Amino acid sequence: MKQLALVSLVSALVLSSCADKDVYQGERKNEPLKPTEVFDFNLMQQVKVNVDYGFTNDYYIIFDLYSQNPMKKEDDSWVKDESLSPVYSAPTDKKGRYSGTIQIPSDITEVWLYSDYPGAVSPVKLTISNGALNYNQVDYITSLQVKTRGITSGNHSYLDDWMLISEKVDWDAYGLPSNIEENLSVPPAEILYSIQDTYSKINGKKIKDLHPEWLNNNTTSEIKIIKDTELSLVFISSGANFNNTVGYFTYPTGTVPTPATIQKILAFPNASPISKTSTDKETQVVTRTGALLCGHEVKLKYWNQAEQKFENKFPAGVTVGWCLQAMGFNSGNIVNGMGIRYSYSSMNSDNSQRVVALRDGSTDQIVAIGFEDNTDFDYCDATFYLKIAESNAVEPGGPELPPVNPPSNVTTTYRGTLAYEDQWPAQKDYDMNDVMMTYQSTLYRNVVSGKIYKIVDEFIPIHNGGTYTSGFGYQLHNIETNRVRSVDVSGPAGWRVEEGHSHPTVILFDDIRSVLNQKFTVTIELADVESSQVTPPYNPFIFVNGRSTEVHLVNYAPTNKADMSLFNTKDDVSNIDAGIYYIARYQEEINIMPFAINLPTLDFEVPTEYVKIYDTYPGFIDWVKSKGTTNKDWYKKKK
Repeated sequence: MKQLALVSLVSALVLSSCADKDVYQGERKNEPLKPTEVFDFNLMQQVKVNVDYGFTNDYYIIFDLYSQNPMKKEDDSWVKDESLSPVYSAPTDKKGRYSGTIQIPSDITEVWLYSDYPGAVSPVKLTISNGALNYNQVDYITSLQVKTRGITSGNHSYLDDWMLISEKVDWDAYGLPSNIEENLSVPPAEILYSIQDTYSKINGKKIKDLHPEWLNNNTTSEIKIIKDTELSLVFISSGANFNNTVGYFTYPTGTVPTPATIQKILAFPNASPISKTSTDKETQVVTRTGALLCGHEVKLKYWNQAEQKFENKFPAGVTVGWCLQAMGFNSGNIVNGMGIRYSYSSMNSDNSQRVVALRDGSTDQIVAIGFEDNTDFDYCDATFYLKIAESNAVEPGGPELPPVNPPSNVTTTYRGTLAYEDQWPAQKDYDMNDVMMTYQSTLYRNVVSGKIYKIVDEFIPIHNGGTYTSGFGYQLHNIETNRVRSVDVSGPAGWRVEEGHSHPTVILFDDIRSVLNQKFTVTIELADVESSQVTPPYNPFIFVNGRSTEVHLVNYAPTNKADMSLFNTKDDVSNIDAGIYYIARYQEEINIMPFAINLPTLDFEVPTEYVKIYDTYPGFIDWVKSKGTTNKDWYKKKK
């Protein structure tokens, strides 16, 4: 018995020693924390975003922010990498401006601003500075152009079978022609929406799949002039990998053109946007390779073959065709590259149609034009519109540019993992794996009003490392209950909208063990609220061994159902009057610890059972000691 007593005494001393090491045992054990002592354990940052695209006409667009470059090479084009998800998406106002505060992971220091809408330079790499992201497109374009003001003195070369509109025409090192019009000529917003939607891949399908009738007997390729008129070609955008040269030719209407009977005339030496870059494989140096902006206009001239001169107007009785020298712009010169492509099918070696030209149904003075430079036939390698000076000057009929409604909504999706300790207000092993949930929350925003009208939340309980019976719910803690129009949940039975709360509260389950690895999808219709009022993951919480013992993220208030008498008992040092909740004093090295944490990733590895989180993820300690200023990505680096 004495031997057993001695063993018990030694064990007690050892446990006491461990407790002294990890848990604060001094006289301030339950004294509420002062605000200056608190770290909120938040892995997200608030960033003020100011975007100004500088549009002069009424035209609103949607932009995305990515944590890495969202573009990749696919076939012969640069396309958006659909495997990547933006960290934020938003609409601009009608002048292309956006201002707001967003929430993104705190380890992000730079983003790529992306929009596929014509008129938006994209993508643009931006750095977060002093908690803000600022982008003014006019200033950005100016900063690029400052480096390339000079126009060369006529020593660029071009292919012998091409002709320049004027002997005085030249271009700079990026292919910006000297005869570009001074002012941008951006078409109406409805034209830009239609071009953006039509000349692109839609759910993996292209024009050749969606509209094979447009690729028949050149019905959409050629422009037949029936009344004398001036013409201009206006650049819209390009998704091509190549730096292509674009031009035009004419022939008598009703005849069949051939490469030998037409004269190719240069319009745009390099049909590449100012945002286009290339990366040197050896040095990884990134250089700009384009210069064009949406709205850059070149006035075309008619080549009078008989009189061997250019004329300002295209006469009735001629047809205008189009040509593209694939990979034609190289080091400032026009070269053969991958060869010539014509709008008239029989002029191409494979008889394929390389241009889709579509009339604007609301006027007869705009024709959208999309070029195909190689083999994917999405016709977005260079997009333009033909600006026709006179009404009733081109032959009517033929396919029209499909009308497209402007964007009505935009979504932003937040993703993360919630990890809880279930023995609050007491501290135990701090492995932070007693209850673990993943979430994906999508906010639906009305583009015009900017308000959130619907949220769709997906929650999956992925791990139960605790021995207690734990349930889970969440509260939309920044809105009143009357702002919720409806709640619908698909998933395991037992969920409920809980009554008796000052804010909307949804309970998904009462015992994690019965629903482990099952998905709950919660759709909540809202009466238009501000996005800042419903930032995921809202106020998520577990409740342990009954409904009244709740565990929340640090500084997130308990619900009306919580037992408030538990605060400042055992190891809890909340300061309710100061809005400080669910936190404990800890060993001197770390000082304080949470009972729940929100990790902005779906790939967080479950911490080892009975091993403190900072032993599994060593960067946690410096992150806490620095109050979140260092080691912001600690959760990505497991020991």
